[in-house]
Amino acid sequence: MSRFEVHYVPATGRAEISRAILEYANADYQSTYPTDWAAEKSQTPFGQLPVLKEYEPDSTEPSFVLPDSDAIQRYLAARFGLYGTSPADVKSNAQQDAVLGQWKDVMEVMILAVYVAKTEEEKAAKFEKLGVMAAHLYQKHDELLLRNGTGHYVGNKTTLADIVAYMSLERLATMPIYKDTLEKHVGEGLRKFKATIEQDPAFKRYQERAVERLATYTL
Repeated sequence: MSRFEVHYVPATGRAEISRAILEYANADYQSTYPTDWAAEKSQTPFGQLPVLKEYEPDSTEPSFVLPDSDAIQRYLAARFGLYGTSPADVKSNAQQDAVLGQWKDVMEVMILAVYVAKTEEEKAAKFEKLGVMAAHLYQKHDELLLRNGTGHYVGNKTTLADIVAYMSLERLATMPIYKDTLEKHVGEGLRKFKATIEQDPAFKRYQERAVERLATYTL
């Protein structure tokens, strides 16, 4: 079996979903962190992190190196049964991609509000935009989940879309606008979805294993 290395800064950021997929699959992997990014940057494919490295058994050199968080997530999800790999999966993959794209749009605004906005005025404007976008997403996704009726976004088992959505919901629940703006939009569909993912033994394993590692992160 292959073993994997997720190379990223010691933070959740753009690598935590990939780590979650690997834990979900009970894969052999480790998280590694740059020690001298200025020197290491030119050695990465795009000069960016995260980077996934895959090793064959007993090999010290990676057989596959993949940059870009979205590409890494889809590759790992396909490897471990969370994203389709056959022609029959074209439609379900497209449904997942639609969900993933919407969550990405909202989370990018959250990043701007939390980490990029410089002044209090800028932060307030970004958080206001985040509240509008996220409330709309909650409403529409609640309807989608109710229509599917399984506690999952697509089909009747956990997929990449489910993992991304759950982790995004948890992150948004820590935002200062959550209680006043977003919590009231968490409807029956989203509540059932969260309960379903939390009851998935493989996702529970990720949550339990992540506690110690996440406690060492500052972001």
